[in-house]
Amino acid sequence: MKAIIMAGGKGTRLRPICGAQPKPMTKLMGVPLLEHIIELLRQNGFTELCMTLAYKPECIIDYFGDGKDRGVSIEYRVESEPLGTAGGVRACADFVGNEDFLVISGDAACDFELSHLAREHEIHGGLVTMALYSHSEPLPYGTVITDNGGTVISFIEKPCWERVVTDLVNTGIYMLSPRVLELIGGEGAVDFAKDLFPQLTSRGDIIGIPMSGYWCDIGDGKSYHRCCMDALEGRLSLPLARKKQSLPRVLGQSDSPLRISDSLICEGVLLGRDCVIERSIVHPGSRISDNCHIKDSVIDGGSLARGCIVNSSVICADAALPPDTRTVPGDIISESAVLSAQSEAARQDAPRHHKGGLCRELNCRDRAGLMRRLSAALWEAGADFSDGITLADGRCKVRISPVADDSAITVEAIGGREKERLAICDKYSELAKKYGAAEAFVDIQ
Repeated sequence: MKAIIMAGGKGTRLRPICGAQPKPMTKLMGVPLLEHIIELLRQNGFTELCMTLAYKPECIIDYFGDGKDRGVSIEYRVESEPLGTAGGVRACADFVGNEDFLVISGDAACDFELSHLAREHEIHGGLVTMALYSHSEPLPYGTVITDNGGTVISFIEKPCWERVVTDLVNTGIYMLSPRVLELIGGEGAVDFAKDLFPQLTSRGDIIGIPMSGYWCDIGDGKSYHRCCMDALEGRLSLPLARKKQSLPRVLGQSDSPLRISDSLICEGVLLGRDCVIERSIVHPGSRISDNCHIKDSVIDGGSLARGCIVNSSVICADAALPPDTRTVPGDIISESAVLSAQSEAARQDAPRHHKGGLCRELNCRDRAGLMRRLSAALWEAGADFSDGITLADGRCKVRISPVADDSAITVEAIGGREKERLAICDKYSELAKKYGAAEAFVDIQ
């Protein structure tokens, strides 16, 4: 089977972690992320590959070559100007031929059974079969609503919490019919989500398949750190991840044994005396001096002077920490900058507005998952999903949406008389409880 890997990313938001390399070459468990993706494709029967490249294509071409030593064949298409996701696939038309093919991003880590997606595509026989993932924090992604048969009926791009109606997100992994290429314009940049999918959705030509396993878009330092820790702890299955730690070269002599637990130490690491390393990844080229304590962190080739304490942080390849440096959770440290979790502005969700109706809040454990179940229950009733779940019921308008700053949802009734609003809140609160909400704890007039 054939697959196209979108590997043109520069990784602006991931800097300084990816340095001057293309984003797909960022190391994950000692191996470039792109190499993990190629192995995942090979294991699922996709052995004919074509990569679309843009930023520093020679870094990728020189590293992977024709792919034969990895059990695949690789072709390359280099974009001289941005073509968009669909435009990049259009440039691979000669590679695709008349076969169905897979499209996958080169900068997201996953362990999906991609052969399952291919089988579902063959069964449904449509133009697009999209891999969906249940994500408890869907705000950075495009969320997707399907009907009971799996047909995609709506997309909402990067919603704020009050507009979240599902926890299913678009992973950017698709099985496509070659007929899709006929729908992509002949020139210029064309994007799947922005330009092509809206027209296909209106025609019912996209099937969404929820996938089991793990998926993480490594878009920034926070998601990179989380993905590394998930891989280290086994939540992300990576066949190429080193199963055993390499013994580092120890600088000097000490009566104290090395204290390394639940960690990956790659080859080419220099380690000082009396160091403690817990649940961490240390990549090649890292130099760690005496008496350092590293916990829940990634040392990606940086240098630590004596006595450093690194906690839940990423130390980039060009970083050199002075003696006795202490990091705080979320720090990303490079030669040019310290991106501290303490100084980053938190995302501000829109304030909650109640338009003179009755609004009831209900606790829940997973607000995005609860909204997905409610969306599935109410779409046949004519619900609109552009601003939470809204629908007309008698003389009232009902709006159900997540709370921005708590694991809860609101059921709001607008219009009608007070008695009618109360009845509507009771009705939809009971429906929400059926799908996992707790008891209501407050009514807001």
